[in-house]
Amino acid sequence: MGDVLEDIRRVGRATGAEAAAESVTAQMQQRIDAIAAKTADIAHRPRTLHLEWVDPLMCGGHWVPEMVELAGGVNCFGDKETGSFRLEWDEIVASQPEVIILMPCGFDVKRALQDAPLLSDREGWAALPAVQNNRVYAIDAGAYTSRSGPRLVAGLEIMAEMLHPELFSGLIPEAGAVRLYG
Repeated sequence: MGDVLEDIRRVGRATGAEAAAESVTAQMQQRIDAIAAKTADIAHRPRTLHLEWVDPLMCGGHWVPEMVELAGGVNCFGDKETGSFRLEWDEIVASQPEVIILMPCGFDVKRALQDAPLLSDREGWAALPAVQNNRVYAIDAGAYTSRSGPRLVAGLEIMAEMLHPELFSGLIPEAGAVRLYG
């Protein structure tokens, strides 16, 4: 996320809009810090599977693992240093995710929901903790997770509410994300 902020500053310097870039990044940093402060001392960090693609299965990469960590989760796959990579279904089942976030790269919620049956038809899907506890979500990845820029902070806030609804509410914009079950 720090790289994204620095990119905005770099564009500001290149275009003579340094003050505007500083204002935007300061506001973004405040929102990031607010989420991180609220999740810093939480007792339980749910194992979180973020799927950037379902055929083939791929976890989110780049800034997504950092977003999950800041939002108070533990990544089932990936970290701040890796990009997206392919997964095998057996690996997903073995990871026993407590929260699953469908975020097909560049797609909105409506399109992400079309991919849900590709997962729910798989053996072992119904036994996953996230499914059993109604913690499977689809997010508008095109708006909040796939593209570098200011809206990634809104994506972080959305994830924080998904992972810790006991701490956060009202952060999910209309049509920004949906819970698949429950």
